[in-house]
Amino acid sequence: MTISQAHEARQSSFRTMDMGPLPTAQAMRRPSTLDHSHGWSMQGQPIMCPADCGECNCPSSNTGAIAQLEKAGQLHPYAARIAVIHHGEPANSVLLVRRGKLKLSLISRRGRCVVFRFAVPGDLLGCSSVLNQTDHEFAAQTMEPSILLGVPRNRFLLLLQTSREVNSFAMNTLAHDHEAMLRGIRRLGMSASIRERLAQLLLNCLEWPRTDCLPLSIRMNWTYGELADMVNSSRETVTRIMRQFEREDLIARRGSLVIIRNPARLKILAG
Repeated sequence: MTISQAHEARQSSFRTMDMGPLPTAQAMRRPSTLDHSHGWSMQGQPIMCPADCGECNCPSSNTGAIAQLEKAGQLHPYAARIAVIHHGEPANSVLLVRRGKLKLSLISRRGRCVVFRFAVPGDLLGCSSVLNQTDHEFAAQTMEPSILLGVPRNRFLLLLQTSREVNSFAMNTLAHDHEAMLRGIRRLGMSASIRERLAQLLLNCLEWPRTDCLPLSIRMNWTYGELADMVNSSRETVTRIMRQFEREDLIARRGSLVIIRNPARLKILAG
């Protein structure tokens, strides 16, 4: 294998997975800001999304709340690597992830980006900012083609006052956000090494809802550079450590699929 072929093989291991049914980026239209009066369409057709998008891992107790939010909001499709929330912009709505995955990141004044958690189907984004009447304190970007439900702030606040199900869902969301933030602090601020951070990240990814039946596997649909942002490191360091994990038989890679071969050892490494 030549050097160029080896480089191509490494790059292909983190290419974006094609989700099939969703439209391509060329088939999607997105306004510069989230305007709920704007009619969305895909190639001239209205957007339709089933109540169960196939990936949602929400408890059954949230079904009523999600149904009410769907009546009050509007579905929006996004291609991969599209910013749906910008740091510092007004929180005029909440976003419910119905399909796909997003990365949430903090941006320093010098432009340094650190990913502190992920959002998966069933997660509600922007709830805290809407309740506190503040601007968004993080940025959110899709990691794969996604469908989000946008609910305007005034309608969401009205549902909080009139719907017990939506109120309970919002409280659960805030509790989940708190737990996820603590995990992010532990991974980024308390881990002694990049190896520990990367091990914790891989273990956290195992908790994502999945559509396949492959146990202890992760579909890596991001680049090494994006993976480095998630552990606050460099692309070169992350590439070297992932190879070390393979040599140590902690993981195995098959294209974009990462298989955890020894979760017990990985948990010990994660601390």
